[in-house]
Amino acid sequence: MTAALPEESPARLPLWRLIAGFGVIAVFVLALFVAGSVYFENFRLDGYMRSLAADPASVSLSDAEITRRILDRAHSLRLPVQATDVTVTRTHAQVQIHIGKYTTETPIGRMDLRLPAASSH
Repeated sequence: MTAALPEESPARLPLWRLIAGFGVIAVFVLALFVAGSVYFENFRLDGYMRSLAADPASVSLSDAEITRRILDRAHSLRLPVQATDVTVTRTHAQVQIHIGKYTTETPIGRMDLRLPAASSH
């Protein structure tokens, strides 16, 4: 015959720990949302830059016009790209577009963003 062990109730977390835990999770979710939205807009700008570079009609556009189109798209996405950040080069009748590193301010701080160069080949 075995003796029955007394049943232990599971330990309960103090209320302050529960609130602190949810607070930490909320801060992480907010930071992820803010950073994710900026990176998503940067990704969309990259797609536009690549499609513009791959478009055969871009060869006939001036460097200033290509830069203006990139800046218009960046500003519509609320990305602080400046004209000095955009470099357009041409090699063998192909357009290459590069946006240098730029910094954006977010509620969680500064974020440095970069895009790889896009070309039509």
